[in-house]
Amino acid sequence: MPLNQMESAYPELYEKYVQKYEGREAILQKRIPLLDCLWNDVVQFLPLHPGKIFELQKEFGLISEVPPYKFFQIDLSSLDPAQTVVYFKTAPGEENVSVQWLRDIDFDALQEVPQATVEYYKSLVGTGELPFNYQFVPHILYRGELNIAGVAVITA
Repeated sequence: MPLNQMESAYPELYEKYVQKYEGREAILQKRIPLLDCLWNDVVQFLPLHPGKIFELQKEFGLISEVPPYKFFQIDLSSLDPAQTVVYFKTAPGEENVSVQWLRDIDFDALQEVPQATVEYYKSLVGTGELPFNYQFVPHILYRGELNIAGVAVITA
C-alpha cells in the first residue's frame, strides 16, 4: 500500500519507511504527472532484478557485499494499466524527469541498469558516501493497493 495510506493503517510501519526520506522530505510532496497524485500516494517497483543494482555497487567498491534483501516479484498484469506509469529521471533536476504510461513502454528495454546510474555510482567511488540505491533507475509507480498473497519473493 502507498505510504500515505500506511500512515493511518499501520503507523509503526509508516514511521519506519518514512525515515528513508529524512533530509529529502520535499520528495513526499512531489506530484506524479498522469496519475495526478503525490509521490507517497503510489507503490514503487523496479523494472529490473534488484540484484543487478547491488552487484554493480559491489563491483565499484561502494558496498562490501550484496545484502540479502528480499523483494516481491510482481506480475505486471496484476496492475491496473490506467493507474501505472514509469517515472524516468536521467540526471539531477526536474527538467530531467519524464513520466509515461507503462502500457506505452517497451518493458524489455528497462531490464538493465541505466548508464546514468552507472555514472552516478562511479562518481561516488572513493568518497565514502553511500549511494541512493535506485538513483536514475526507472520506477514503476502504481496508484493503488496490491494483494501480495502468494507472490514470489526473490533475493538480491
